[in-house]
Formats: sequence, structure tokens, C-alpha cells
Amino acid sequence: MNPETWGHIHYLFTVEKLPKRVIARSLGLSPKTIRRALKKTTFPAPGKPRVSKLDLFKDKIQALRFDYPGISGVRILEEIRKLGYPGGISILREHLATFPNPPRVFLHIRTAPAEEAQVDWSFAGTVGSQKMMAFLLVLSYSGLLFVRFFPAQSLEYFLTAHLQAFHSLQGVPKKIRYDNLKSVVLGRFGKAVQFNPRFLDFARFYSFDPSLCNPKAPHEKGRVERAARYLKNNFLTGRSFVSLTDVNQQVALWLSQVANCRIHGSTRQKPVERFGEEQPLLTPLPPQDYDTRLIVPVKSTSQALVTFQTNRYSVPATYALRSLTLKADDQTVYLYDQEHRIAQHPRSPLKYQTVEDPRHRQKLLTSRPHGAYFKHRDLILGLGQPAPAYFQALARTQLHLPGQVKKIIRLLELFGKTEVLAAMDQALRHNAFGQDYLNNIILANRRKRSAPPISGILASKVNPELIRSTWVEERDPATYDQLLNPEKEDPDGPGND
Repeated sequence: MNPETWGHIHYLFTVEKLPKRVIARSLGLSPKTIRRALKKTTFPAPGKPRVSKLDLFKDKIQALRFDYPGISGVRILEEIRKLGYPGGISILREHLATFPNPPRVFLHIRTAPAEEAQVDWSFAGTVGSQKMMAFLLVLSYSGLLFVRFFPAQSLEYFLTAHLQAFHSLQGVPKKIRYDNLKSVVLGRFGKAVQFNPRFLDFARFYSFDPSLCNPKAPHEKGRVERAARYLKNNFLTGRSFVSLTDVNQQVALWLSQVANCRIHGSTRQKPVERFGEEQPLLTPLPPQDYDTRLIVPVKSTSQALVTFQTNRYSVPATYALRSLTLKADDQTVYLYDQEHRIAQHPRSPLKYQTVEDPRHRQKLLTSRPHGAYFKHRDLILGLGQPAPAYFQALARTQLHLPGQVKKIIRLLELFGKTEVLAAMDQALRHNAFGQDYLNNIILANRRKRSAPPISGILASKVNPELIRSTWVEERDPATYDQLLNPEKEDPDGPGND
């Protein structure tokens, strides 16, 4: 209790004549506290300040902090113990916590054209269930910004992003500044740095000097740090994306129309205009690109599949149970038997997917027709809606299902996924099931669009041996025109003159 509260309690009791309980309620104190205060006729004088073990050493502590800014508490403890300090580090830390942290002051450094760029990753949220990482490169002189989005920070994405940036700039800066990214640095031992050997080889190939920031010193690459905040507040906020491809298309447009055409806050010029001075001074690109693909030894299974980052990719059946080499960039997965490429697939951004090329099963399916039915059934079901619903309805009819599956595969070969799915949707609405209906619906739709005729030569991607003809018999289209347009009136009907 302070003297002011003690005096106010006595005033309310002796002058205002208020009961003790009323005083306690008005001051938010307990009645016991009020009674104890009223028993004291005078407020006790404050006691002597407690003597601290540090008192004799405070001048020395202050001098050490002045002479060596940033000196640690452990180091100060070592020095004052030499002078006879008997205490521990706890009270020393409590004392040091009373000192305000000195403001950090940084030098503003100007860079010459093409002298430096700064690079960093920034987490950019998710699109669907997929994580987005933004790769940012900023030219220090012009402030020109390059951004691309990837699903991860792995080394192959990191190198691919550099390669795309260099092609966008049509050259390479002399020095690129990084923090301690795993793709760049494997370890630090004092001032000694162990670079990632593949990244170092990449830097030598493009003749730039990888420059590292000191640990815990983000201000040493402040330009790219500010660019990451600018990207978050001015591009990512308030926009929606459906895929990584979509976000990369949108950011490319934003960079060319907004970010690199604005008046830069530091230079008071447009980055794209200052880049005009800088670009001719960049190091020219070599005649051939560095192979940035990730290289992984793999072994195929008895099902002629190889596993890469939770997904499985097919190889020709003759390469089952073989040691192979996988090379992957951000878009494509390649598989090699020594130097011979045996397979190529689009890289799946999802997890636990099976990506197959139907041609890899051609010989196997020819010798196993029952297995061919199941593979073709899975192919149809994997087309997406409305294929599963159509297949279930087709299975409930009296039609021979394996034969229908084989014929629908022919339609896929002839007309492609989009037209077959559209025909399935229309057939479902009219309960018209079977390959004949699908075939004629597709032909009717093509006539409406004036689509060119299908070539008479077919190159099957599924199983060429199953396709015995390269054309489809065309029946009278009038029936199907009526089927597709039930609401359209007969031009010769009573409603027309």
C-alpha cells in the first residue's frame, strides 16, 4: 500500500464518516486491509534499499558495454569475476535487462549496374492442398523483380528458378547474395563455408559469385526481404488461384504491368527503365543451358513402376525389375536405362499418384486380354466425371461390357478425352448407353462445330492391336440431332408457315 491510499482511507473514515465495509467496497480492497490501515496512526517510512552483490561492479559492467557493444552476459560475468564478483549469472542478466537495446544503424550501400542480385524463398500459402513457395530475385541496381512459384524449395526447383530468371533477364549478374539456404550451404564452421557442390558447379557454369549473408543478418539482403513483403501485400492478398500454373501466369502479368513499371520507393524511377541501363552489362548466357534436373537412381518393380517422391511412374514392361536413372525438372520426369531414355511423364504435383503411359503395356495387354479389360476400364474411370457415372449405368445394361470398353477406348483414340466426356454427359441425360450412341453424338457435335474430319490413320496410345479400323461408320444423323436438341421444333410443324 502506498502513502496516498493510506491517507485516503483515513480521510474517508475520520472526515466522511464512512463505514469500513463501504470504504473497502469503494476502493476495491478487502475489509481486513482497511482495518489494518486504520490501526496505523502514521505511515511507516520506507526501509533501506537492499544491497546487491552487483553494486560494486556496476561501473565496470557499464564500461564493458560501452567499449564492446553487443558483449554477452557470459563474457561480462567472466570479467567481473576476475575482480571478485561472488554472485551468479541470474542477477547479472536481470541487471542487464534494465538497459535499453541500442538502436541498430545500417549503412546504405549503392551498387553498380549488373553488380549484384539478391535471392530468397518466401512461403506464399497454398493453392488447393498444394503448398506454394515463391522464388524471388531482385537486381540491386535497378530493383527489377523476378518471381516464380514452386511446390517446394528443393535443389532442382532452386536451380530451375535461377535458370528461368537468367533467361528472363537475358543475362547473369556478377554476384548473387543469399542467406544460409540448404540449397546453397551445407554447413558453416566459423568463417569457413561448405557450399553445396552441385550449386557451386551451377554458379561456375554461369560465372557468378555466390555471396553469403552473415547468420541472423537479414538486413544484409534487405532488398529481397522488402520485395517479399511487397509481393505478399500487393500481389498475393486479395487474389485467388486455381493451380500453380495459374498463379505463375498471373504473377508474370503483374510483374510486367505493375511491379516493374511502378515508381520505385528508393530510386524514384521505374525498375524497367533502370534495367535498360543494366541489361547490357549482365554476363551473357552460355550457348547451352545447365542441366538443372534432379538425378536419382531408382529400381523398377515387378509391375514396371518406379517410385519418386511418393508417386509411381511407369516404364515399358521389358524394363521391370531393372536399375534405372530418373531425372526430374519442375514439369517432367524422365527415365533412363544408362544413357537411353525409355520413358517420359508429366510430373505430378500431388502425392501418392500412379502416372502411367498406356503404351508401356502394349505387349503385355496383347498376351493378356483379360488384363487389358481392367486396364482400359481404369483408364475410362480415370477420365473424370461423368465417366464413372456413365460406366456404372452402362454396366447395368444388357450390353457386353468388355466389348463396349474396347470400343470406347477406340473413341478416345479417335476423338480425345474432351469430346468423349461431353458425349457421355449427353448420353447420361437421355439414358442412351453404348458405343454406338457415343459415336453418333460425337459426330453430331462435330457437324455443329464444322470440325474437320478425323484422319484415316490412327496412332494408338493405348493398344494399337485392339483397333482394327481407322474410321467410324457414320449413320443417319437426323436421329441424333433430335436426341441432342429435343426442345427444337420441327421446321415443318404446325407452328411454322
